Amino acid sequence: MLGYLGRCLAHLMVTVAGIVTVAFFLMRAIPGDPAQYMLGDYATQESLAALRAQLGLDRSLVEQYLLFVARAVQGDLGTSVATGQAALTEIIDSLPASLALAFSGLFVAVALGVPSGIAAAVRQGTWLDVAIMLVALGGISFPVFWLGLAAILLFSHKLGIFPALGSSSDAGWLTSLHHLALPALVLGFSVAAYIARLTRSAMLEVLNQDYVRVARAMGIPDRRVVYRLALRNALVPILAVIGVTFAWSLGNAILIEAVFSRPGVGSTMLKAILARDYQLVQAGVLALATGVVLTNTLLDILYGVIDPRLRAA
Repeated sequence: MLGYLGRCLAHLMVTVAGIVTVAFFLMRAIPGDPAQYMLGDYATQESLAALRAQLGLDRSLVEQYLLFVARAVQGDLGTSVATGQAALTEIIDSLPASLALAFSGLFVAVALGVPSGIAAAVRQGTWLDVAIMLVALGGISFPVFWLGLAAILLFSHKLGIFPALGSSSDAGWLTSLHHLALPALVLGFSVAAYIARLTRSAMLEVLNQDYVRVARAMGIPDRRVVYRLALRNALVPILAVIGVTFAWSLGNAILIEAVFSRPGVGSTMLKAILARDYQLVQAGVLALATGVVLTNTLLDILYGVIDPRLRAA
């Protein structure tokens, strides 16, 4: 088990390092000059050159990367060129709002997707199976930002059930929860479609196994066969898709925050990208990548607990 844990942690570190490295070079491939953004269009060449030297932008890409790595391992991800604040501090301050949205969306997705997938598998070929798969197909087909706009139009403007924009984090937890509900439902519905389809496939594969037929032939109640026997053996692929969709939820949270004008890492990073704020973007990518890969690593460990055969793979 210790060797399995060591492999999981090594994979985590290598993956995070790779993602941050790619983000570092991609940001510098985007046209634009952070010094020009900070000083404005009428800045002199002398002042621009001095600011570039101060920010380290006059060095080669390799030197900038090595300097970034050396500072990152010490917990220093630089200073935002737009706000003058520590980039890591800004990301940490905006992280709770994004995590609340992502976890709320994932909770909605699991609560909708897993029972729907099980029901579709148990009632394979019936109208219920067809209806669930049609709804899931719609959730996959429509972009999440379109679903967000449609939800605002229906539930906010037409029915007046949920507020359309903002988070109202200073107005109390109940008001904040009211503002969070619609974005979480939109995000969760789009993710639930994937979970429902894979849960159905995983359950059908298990339900068609011989030992399930034997259990039913022995007179074991169908509910016990489905939830005690089949679901337990289908958990590994279901947990796998939940881990993948959590990463997808964090990515879509950026779009949800933009549609619903919510604060968070996504909106912070969008502003940073427009401002060519390298340090802030790198800090955001590092935070998101670490969260996603850490979640997948924890799921890998959980797979090993559920199925000991995976530890020897």
